[in-house]
Amino acid sequence: MSLCYEESDRKRKCVPLNNSAKKVCFNEKVDTRSTPSNSKEFTMANFPAHMFHIGELIFISVNTFQKQTRVHIRVYATDDRGILHPTKNGVSLKPEVWCALHNIVSVSIQRLFQRKDSSFQFVRERVLLNGENLDQLRDSYERVLKCVKNKLLTYTLSEYVVAEVDRLPEIDSLYYDVDSPHGLHELFDSLCKCLTKYVSNNISLFVKLDCAVCQDDFILPKIHECMNVSKRDCFDMYFERALYNIDWKTLAVDFVNLNKNRPYIKFFRNDMFDLMEIENVFKKVEDMYVNEYTLDLLPSL
Repeated sequence: MSLCYEESDRKRKCVPLNNSAKKVCFNEKVDTRSTPSNSKEFTMANFPAHMFHIGELIFISVNTFQKQTRVHIRVYATDDRGILHPTKNGVSLKPEVWCALHNIVSVSIQRLFQRKDSSFQFVRERVLLNGENLDQLRDSYERVLKCVKNKLLTYTLSEYVVAEVDRLPEIDSLYYDVDSPHGLHELFDSLCKCLTKYVSNNISLFVKLDCAVCQDDFILPKIHECMNVSKRDCFDMYFERALYNIDWKTLAVDFVNLNKNRPYIKFFRNDMFDLMEIENVFKKVEDMYVNEYTLDLLPSL
C-alpha cells in the first residue's frame, strides 16, 4: 500500500507578536501623543511614590522586572502637556551598586559595550550627577532604601514564594477563619526568623572578609578584629550589604518548607507580604539579630 500526501496550498499565517507588554524607553524625538490613553501618566507635580526627583529632569525610581528589583537613575523629558516620559539616558542598577553612590563626590554613569570581536568599549555617558543632583540623591537615600526593602519582599521574594507554594500538594479540607489573624502572625514570625538567619549568615561572612587577621589565617582569637565588633555595630555596617546579597529563591524554598504543613500559606499565597507591615518585618529582624535571638530551632538554611 502506498500513501500519497497532497501538498496543501494553504499558507500558515504569521501571528503578530503582542508588543503591548514590552517596555518602551522614549527619547525626546518620540511623538508622545501616540501613547495609549489608558497608560499611567505623571507630571513634575504628581509622580508615583517609587520615584524620587533629584534635580532638573533626573529621577531615581525603584522598579521590578522578572523577579528582580532594580534602582533606575534616568533623565526624563516632558511633552506639550507636561507629561513625563523616560529617555534612553539612564541606567538600571542593582541595589548594592546604587547604595555605593551616596558617598561619591561626582558620578558619571556609562555603559560597558561588548563588540562583536569580544573587545569592550565604554559608550558615552548616560547620566552625569554632580552638585545639586548628588545632594538630592543623598537626601533621598533613606526613602529609596525603604522602597527597595519593600519591593524585595513584596515583589522579588513574593514571586519566588508563590512559585514554591504552587508546588505544594493540594489540601483536601482547607478551612481557615478569615476573621482570625493568627495564621498571618505565624507566617510573619516565620519570615522574620528566616530573614534574620540569612542576614546573620551574610553579615558573618562580610565581617570575616573585612578582617585582615582572618584573611591571613591567623588563629590567635584575641587579636581578631572581627571578634571585637558588637552585634549593633555589625548590623549598622553590614545590614544593607547582607540584604542585597541574599539568595531570594533559596530563602523562598526554606520559608515555604517551614510552613508547608500550615494550610493558610495557600490561603495567603498571593497577598501575604502585602498584608504584612514590611517596616515591622525589618525592625524585628534587626531586634532579633542585635539581641542574638536564638535561631537553633530553624532547620539548617
